[in-house]
Amino acid sequence: MRGSAVPLRTDADAVLALCATAALAVGTTLALAGAAGDGATLALVGGGLAGAALVALLAAGFLRATLVVALAAPLPALYASGDTRVAAVAPVAAGAVLAWALRRGMDRAPLRAGLLPRRALLALLGAFLLATLFADDVLLSARETLNFLVLAGLLVVCTDELAEHPGLGRALVDLLVAAGGVCGALAVLQMVGTIPSDFPRWGTPFHRADLGFGQPNGLGLFLATVLPLGVYRLSASRGLTRLADAAAVGAIGLGVVATFSRASWVAVVAAVAALALVGRGRLALRIGGALAVGALLVEVGSGGMLSDTFTRTLGDWVVEQRAALFLAAVQMFLAHPVLGVGPGGFADQVEGYAAQVTRLWDYQDTPHNAFVQMAAETGIVGLIAFAAFLGVCFVVLLRQARRPGPTRERGLRLALFCSFVTLGVASFGIWPFAHGTGEVVMLLLALGFSRIRVEDA
Repeated sequence: MRGSAVPLRTDADAVLALCATAALAVGTTLALAGAAGDGATLALVGGGLAGAALVALLAAGFLRATLVVALAAPLPALYASGDTRVAAVAPVAAGAVLAWALRRGMDRAPLRAGLLPRRALLALLGAFLLATLFADDVLLSARETLNFLVLAGLLVVCTDELAEHPGLGRALVDLLVAAGGVCGALAVLQMVGTIPSDFPRWGTPFHRADLGFGQPNGLGLFLATVLPLGVYRLSASRGLTRLADAAAVGAIGLGVVATFSRASWVAVVAAVAALALVGRGRLALRIGGALAVGALLVEVGSGGMLSDTFTRTLGDWVVEQRAALFLAAVQMFLAHPVLGVGPGGFADQVEGYAAQVTRLWDYQDTPHNAFVQMAAETGIVGLIAFAAFLGVCFVVLLRQARRPGPTRERGLRLALFCSFVTLGVASFGIWPFAHGTGEVVMLLLALGFSRIRVEDA
């Protein structure tokens, strides 16, 4: 994949690359061994060694942060116990941001921001920081704000890198579609019970797939946002490659179904309908027809899986509890309307608001609505900043999708616009900035903001 690596220039470069790669392998092995055997010291030492080696490889330009993060995004958590979960991609993303800062500090190259909405992003970061300063639990909010700072930094890093190396665009699209295809196929296996799942569909032989994302909604969002890229590749490919792309699209689509994430299902339909906004109504009808045929085949082949899900929605206790969580978040916002309870504060304080909401007993870390969660945790200041950031991103990507250009280039712009619509609609039922899905969201935004030219890919 052109642009995915930097040629070695000297013997010293070769030695550095060899030593860093060896340190990365040894450190990763030690970290995994320590985590598997409850050896905290061994895990920390191994993780530190692997992290330092990865930063060295990225800072020296032997690896591209964009591709490394894309590879790490779907991986299982490094550690998961109770309410604590450390996604594998989280330290990778942090290392990518640190390596970029070191490299830019040494070569002093100008930032290639492309179409990145810097003011809107800074306003959102400012809202997080301000809410943290006045949070009820400053340490908890500082941790959540740091997580978002890593994601925001990753957006800047990947936008800069993709603008500097246009060939990375094609490699990133290929990698995301391939990862989506593999995850989709594994999700189907988890749905039917071949791979264990912690989310059974009671009264049916199926399970909800979550793989390495920890929650079915997270996997559903990942697959739903990658699906438009798969359709783009399918439309642009020929011969045997087209067969492989068709298989990937089919696997991704079935994977979305296997998560039973209703928010992701609705988001996929909304993304297809959004094609009308860019004057592609006929294309929307064709894709919508293909979706309908696929849904019919799944319905018949599964013995009524889709109709059962829609029927359950009418009286599903899960839906009732999420509505109660929504109301609890509203009560939290009304009690702290300006700056909220602080980032991450919803999970910490939801039980305190349970008495104000009828029959809330399924306490969760999120109200399953990004906008209401922002209002509860960062107040009206954060909600306005969040909505403004998403609005500016929508306008930028919509204008890009409407621009004339070569067929392949416009196809990629359409796919990125549809991916963003998927994100926006799914945000009404999913928190999109958890590690794993958050990194994928930033990669897709960076693709759109970096003014990728497909002919250079």
